[in-house]
Amino acid sequence: MALNESGIQGRSFEAKTIEGLALALDIGIMIYDRNDTLIAASTQVRRFFDISPDVLMPGARLRDLFGAAYDAGGGVLGSTNGRPRNISREDWIAERIAVHWRERYESIEKLADGRWVRLCKRRMSDGILISTLSDVTNYKHQETELTRTRHQAELSQHILDNLANPVVVKDSELRYVVVNDAFCRIPGLHPKQVLGRTAAELVEPELAAHFEKIEGDVLATGVPYETVEDIFRADGNVMHVITRIRRSGTPGNYYVTISFDDVSAFIESGKFRPQTISRYGKKAAADAHIPLAAAEARPAPTGRVLVLDENRHRSAIRVAGLKSSGADAVAIADVHEALAFLDAASSAGIEISDVDISIEMALELSAMTVSAEHDLLRRAVERRIADGTRQAAPSRRIPGRAEPADVPVQTVPAPATAPAAAAAVPDSKPLGGSQIVRPRVLVAEDNDVNQIVFEQILEGIGVDFRIVSNGHEAVAAWQASVPDLILMDISMPGMNGLQATQAIRDAEAAATGDDAHVPIIAVTAHAMNGDKERCFAAGMDDYLSKPVSPEKLELIIEKWIGAARRAFATG
Repeated sequence: MALNESGIQGRSFEAKTIEGLALALDIGIMIYDRNDTLIAASTQVRRFFDISPDVLMPGARLRDLFGAAYDAGGGVLGSTNGRPRNISREDWIAERIAVHWRERYESIEKLADGRWVRLCKRRMSDGILISTLSDVTNYKHQETELTRTRHQAELSQHILDNLANPVVVKDSELRYVVVNDAFCRIPGLHPKQVLGRTAAELVEPELAAHFEKIEGDVLATGVPYETVEDIFRADGNVMHVITRIRRSGTPGNYYVTISFDDVSAFIESGKFRPQTISRYGKKAAADAHIPLAAAEARPAPTGRVLVLDENRHRSAIRVAGLKSSGADAVAIADVHEALAFLDAASSAGIEISDVDISIEMALELSAMTVSAEHDLLRRAVERRIADGTRQAAPSRRIPGRAEPADVPVQTVPAPATAPAAAAAVPDSKPLGGSQIVRPRVLVAEDNDVNQIVFEQILEGIGVDFRIVSNGHEAVAAWQASVPDLILMDISMPGMNGLQATQAIRDAEAAATGDDAHVPIIAVTAHAMNGDKERCFAAGMDDYLSKPVSPEKLELIIEKWIGAARRAFATG
């Protein structure tokens, strides 16, 4: 039936609308009726297939379009890789018609010329079929590049994680963007706990400033930096490493790569003596890095030296250093073995010229009865406790790097009485004609994460505090300056919280007056029957369960120190 003039005008308007829509969206559009006869098509379709305009005229059959498309190279459709398939022309046309009769169909396929196209087909409820073609070549190339980049990143991370040496990469803001497994094993953290953070979020402000000053200089100048330093692992062991810092990237997108080459084996064998070498040419003595009595201001031992240290790795470094300086040295990690060794040496007429002892073993031996025959050992213990000199390890070493060599060592003096220690509070601040005395809290906690929690809470409530990592350090810190309160973790390596509490109570028993008693609060995640009883039996005063919250911690400090400790004292 012939169309009247208005019908022709209407069809013409529809065709123009479809053509305009196709141009605006940069797609090809075809619309077929329920009999697969073409109603309308845009000229954009010919961008994808070099076909005759006749097959895109209204009234053309879908089968004719597919035949022309197949002859123009469309036979690759259905392969997804742009390669011809082993299928006949008729079978291919039948396959495509079957696809067109699906209610919904969408695919991304590659043409013979390398372009990628998205085919979308929708069959309406009245049988009308709308089919569109769009070029997605750029999208596919970007997707391929992203996939390749992701695979390269995964391969790079796999390679880094299989390196024995710790490696870190920081961005231009000195945030951790890459860390490998070897680095994460040092602080015992998961990469997610490190990535995206800065050193200031992981270590003490002084150390963070020191590290970021060096890394910032390398980032700004491009001049490499190398030094030899100690890395303190979460398990307490020490690694001697050569730290190398390099800049990479392009202007405006620089990165800093930090690698740590473990040279502990060379040091232990005596083939290498550590030095700290800055890029300004300054060198520090090797002994400044050895966390033992080697850093003491006294002549280097000669002759036969007995090294007593519970840390076997650390003592091996010390023995290697002594041997390289001409001394004969042997290391022992247990006090009972040390006493037996001295007895055997005395029986054999072997003279020991010096004893080099760690503070932990000195404290342990000081609580034991040592025979008069071991006068050399007794003097070494007395000297070590009196001097109290040991390399200070920061309470939070999450990135694993030690303090710089020029940081003053921390001294642990002989025990002070509670009144004298209270009179020497360094952080008392004048206020008008008075001064406010802040509570002093000692925290004994071996877990790095829990140390961070304590630090944040105690800083927030305005308390002066010190954090140590085991019972030996807790006793030494108590001896150095008696605090107002001790928060004592129960499960710690070496000397646990119960043993440390008993040692403090035994020492307090020798003092006179009630002022000698320092409140000790048990802090533990244990919930077993009898835990509280064991804590109280050891001499603890109260019990605080983990996890610790600011509210619970502030309440227990208030309970045992009291508002009077923070009252004004008239001047």
